[in-house]
Formats: sequence, C-alpha cells, structure tokens
Amino acid sequence: MTSNYRKMPPVYLRFSHFVCVSLFIALAACAPRFSSHGHQVDPYQLEQLSIGASTKIDVLDELGKPSFTGAFDEDKLYYVSQHMRQAAAGKSETIDREIYIFTFDADGLLAQIDIKDESTGITVITLDAVTPTPGDGYGVVEQVFSNLRRRSQE
Repeated sequence: MTSNYRKMPPVYLRFSHFVCVSLFIALAACAPRFSSHGHQVDPYQLEQLSIGASTKIDVLDELGKPSFTGAFDEDKLYYVSQHMRQAAAGKSETIDREIYIFTFDADGLLAQIDIKDESTGITVITLDAVTPTPGDGYGVVEQVFSNLRRRSQE
C-alpha cells in the first residue's frame, strides 16, 4: 500500500505558486512612484559657466532652452527642476524643487547665478474651489428653451 501523502497533485503546487506571485505583484504595485520633471542641471554644467565671462548664448548652449524667461526682465533665465513622489492611487507631492536663476548684465555677460529651493521660495496657496460658470446646471432641453426665450426677447 502506497501513501499519497508525498504525492501532492501538481494543481495545488501551481495554485500556491500563482498565489505567491500574485501577492508579490500586488505588494510591488503599492510602492510609490518617483519622477523627475524639468531641467536636471548637472554640477558639471555649472562649472562650465563663469560669471563675468559667459554670455546668454553660452548658457543656452550648455543648459538648453530655459523653463521660462523673466516676464519683466529679459536678462534672467530660469531653469526649474523638481522631484515628485506619487503613492499608489494617491496625489503627487513635490519632494524637492530647485530653481536656477541666471542673471545677465547690460553687456549680456553672466552676472549672477542664484539657486532657490522650496525653503527660500514663496509659498503659493492653491484653492480647490470651482468657479461657477453659467450653463453648467442646464440640461439640453433647458438650454434650447433658454436660447429660444432669449431670441424672442431680442
């Protein structure tokens, strides 16, 4: 008489492997995602620029197109880089942000390089309120009748 204890059917083994792999994938999916946005300015690139000698063209050649330029002062170039973290099924949050500000003098030479992060910048409060717009609460029939009513009054 042979014992069936040691001969476990392969179906149970496959099912247990499937459960283990599924559990591993589910746990890996819960890990947060990290992403980088904007210009990632390399310290080597900054070493290539020298204050008083480099021109705006040199900066553009070394770093590429800026994130934005000064709205009122065209003698400034801004390069923004940030690292973000997004939890699984959650909102993105900024881990760190750096703004590189290149200021040029009247002769077009690099006069100053400022580096600002979130601790030296201005905190801007965002509102989640929605501005009401006319027509959002109307259905198709209500819009047709309101248009007809408006035309008859003209």
